[in-house]
Amino acid sequence: MRKHIKGTGILFPILLRQHRLRLLLWLAGLVLVTCSVAYAYPDMYPDQASREAYAMTMENPAMIAMLGIGYDHYQKIGSMFALEMLLFSAIAVAIMNILLMSKLTRDDEENGILELVQSRSVGRLSYLAASFMVMLLVNILLIILLTAAMTAMQIDGFDFSGIVLYSSLLGCFGFLAGTLTAFFAHFVTSSRGAGILSFGALFFFYILRAVGDVEAAFLSWISPLGWLSRAYVFVENSWTPAGLLLVSSIGFGIIAFIMQAKRDIGDGLLPERAGSVYASAFLKTKAGLVIRLQKTMILMWVLGILLLHIVFALILGDLETFFLENEAMQAFLTGEGNVMEQFIVLLMAIMALFITAPVIISFLRLRGEEKANRTELLFSRAVSRMQLLRAYLVPSIIIAVLLPILQALVLWSVGAAVSEDMMTLTDVLGASVVYIPAILLVLGFTVLLIGWIPKATSLVWLFLVYGFVVIYLGDILELPNWLRNLSVYEHVPVYPSEELSYAAILILCGISVLLVLIGALGYKRRDIEG
Repeated sequence: MRKHIKGTGILFPILLRQHRLRLLLWLAGLVLVTCSVAYAYPDMYPDQASREAYAMTMENPAMIAMLGIGYDHYQKIGSMFALEMLLFSAIAVAIMNILLMSKLTRDDEENGILELVQSRSVGRLSYLAASFMVMLLVNILLIILLTAAMTAMQIDGFDFSGIVLYSSLLGCFGFLAGTLTAFFAHFVTSSRGAGILSFGALFFFYILRAVGDVEAAFLSWISPLGWLSRAYVFVENSWTPAGLLLVSSIGFGIIAFIMQAKRDIGDGLLPERAGSVYASAFLKTKAGLVIRLQKTMILMWVLGILLLHIVFALILGDLETFFLENEAMQAFLTGEGNVMEQFIVLLMAIMALFITAPVIISFLRLRGEEKANRTELLFSRAVSRMQLLRAYLVPSIIIAVLLPILQALVLWSVGAAVSEDMMTLTDVLGASVVYIPAILLVLGFTVLLIGWIPKATSLVWLFLVYGFVVIYLGDILELPNWLRNLSVYEHVPVYPSEELSYAAILILCGISVLLVLIGALGYKRRDIEG
């Protein structure tokens, strides 16, 4: 066994140094957001009445589907914090680990780095072992930093044992997401495929937990995300879910090492399907080829988002009934319109962030092809830079325009079947498509970065992170207006609660077009990596 991991100690600091900046930014962001929200909670629920009202809110099936099962009582402020933050924080930690391990495994193998490393005197499993050590160190650091920061804040209702459990659950779930990515990486031949399978599993876990928490509890026990709320953090502090996450991680990790020992470099366990002998007319176009290469990623995101809307639409009838029958909750409805309208408006704002992700991922493949030295091969043919840029813009724009329309149609269709008080199709459609200009503006910023500062393209993800903080945590953190306005999504009219502002929509569209033109000019002028 020792010969198989020979050289791990040399590779570990090299990989850690290579990814240190992005990992430090992830850790800093996770700790900062978590501590900021925790600090604001005592002021949000200062008395018993506000906490009882919160407990009534969590009896609503819509809230259970979104956040998880409630904790029976909320005498400790920490229990409310854990319920609202644990699930989404775990998803953020999972995303960090998925991106890290897909880069350390399939991406480095796809780019030939693993083959070069193994041409030296290193063991067959040394690179994977070093990758696991980097991932494990990052999650341990997250646990330590979160525990230390939240303990130092000395917030009433946040006991030390609960803080340690909360941090450990996040670290263990991140470790599970990373090992799952390493496991899936053996089935495909690209980092993109490994990422698609991993994010698909994360979507499946969320939907399985949502359905299980509302209808059938045994489904939640199948989903690792369902284990989190059953730890009853700051209430009972059960360590069983953390143990399950850790055992599952070790199991998938062992399987990943066994598969790595038997698999040939560059191959995947799933057979690659042979393509057609003759290409279709659509495939012969530049945009058609790009769409064909990205079809699996696009379909996975579309199916995942539409399934989420089906789940939330199924509980819209219970949503209205619950709030109307509880007069105490009426005082806590501060938005415009009825309860269902407020919920759908908030849901569309959050889903706009989800839709922006595949839009960015689709266009960033242009940068990925350039880094893999395949772009220069295209330019050796009769292909101009503007033609290639347009070929990658087309699928991104299609996703940005069609997916909001599809999600609105699915939500309205299912919602109308389960609730007689469902909003009109026009209102639901308007609440969704009104975010298209904001999504296109983020796409324009991506084009700008690829055109002028290609090495800084990762900065575009800050738009999504900050947008989520403002939409989901803005009221909790009591962010001032000038900070909220830094998010492009804050400039979108809240339709139908507010009148539709065509001026704001036209300004966002105009800025998007301007950013695309400036970015295209930069891409036309700059050197291509080769």
